[in-house]
Amino acid sequence: MALSRTGRRWCGVHLAGLLVVALAAPLPYPGAAVAGTGLGDGDVLIARTAQDYTYRTYQRRWSVVAVQPTATADWDLTLRDSAGTTLATSWYGVGRTDFVVVDSTTGHRPFGGYTAVVTAYTPGPYWVQQRTDTTTITLPPVTHPGTTGAADPDLTFSSLVDHDVVTVADLYLAAGESFWANTTTAASSLLLAESDPADPATFAQGRATVAARQHTQVLDGCTLYTAQRTGWHALVQLGDRAPSTHVPTQGTGYALHRVDPARPLSCPQREFPGPTP
Repeated sequence: MALSRTGRRWCGVHLAGLLVVALAAPLPYPGAAVAGTGLGDGDVLIARTAQDYTYRTYQRRWSVVAVQPTATADWDLTLRDSAGTTLATSWYGVGRTDFVVVDSTTGHRPFGGYTAVVTAYTPGPYWVQQRTDTTTITLPPVTHPGTTGAADPDLTFSSLVDHDVVTVADLYLAAGESFWANTTTAASSLLLAESDPADPATFAQGRATVAARQHTQVLDGCTLYTAQRTGWHALVQLGDRAPSTHVPTQGTGYALHRVDPARPLSCPQREFPGPTP
C-alpha cells in the first residue's frame, strides 16, 4: 500500500554481488535547474533545484526513470506524458530512491515523450537517471538440485553497478510462475512489476504501487517471487544510495533461480555465493 509522508520507512539492502563492466556517465557540477532538460538513456545527472527532465521511449520494452536524493534530502517524482497528463508518482522519504516504471511492451503504452518532474520536500542535491534500453533476463531451466556456486548454469543475475541509480530488465513469466532471489530482504530493492493489459492505469507505476502489487514470500532463507499474470514483467533494482564510481567497477547483485518443481519450498541458492546441496 502507499506510504504516508509522515510514516514512510524503507529498509534498504546492500549485498555483495555481481561485478559489471559499464561506462560511468559524467556527473555535471550541480547548478541552477533548467526546465525541460533532456535525459538520455543511462545518463546520470545531478542537480540541486526542482527540474523537469524529458525523454522518449522507442522500444517494446519496460523503461524506468528514478531520482536519488542525498542521505539528508527528499525529492519526489511525477511522470507525465506528452499531453501533460500525470501517469504516476513516487513519494518516498529522506534518502530513498523514487522511481516510475513504464510498460511499453506490445499492447501497452505507445512510444512517445515523457516528462519526469522532480520536486523538493527536503532540499539538497539529487541524481536522476532513466533507462529505456532494457536488458532481458531469462531464467535457465532447472538441471540439478541445489547450486554449485556463482558459475552454476541454473543461475542468472540481476545487478546494479555503483555509478547507477536504477536498472530495469524485462522478464517473461507465466501466471503462477515463481523464482528465487538469494536473500530474505530482496523485495525491498529488487522489485517485480507487472501490468494488466485490460487496465491502462497499470501501465505506469510508482515505487509504492509496484511494492504493494508484487507477490513475494520469505522462505528457506531466500525471497520467492510469483507472477500473477502471463506476459513481460519488469525487474527493477535500486540501491537507496548516492551513485559513486570505483575502479575497478563495483556493484550489488542478486542470484536468481527458477523454482524446482521437485522441491518447490527449497531455495537452491540460499548459501550463495557458496554451494547449496
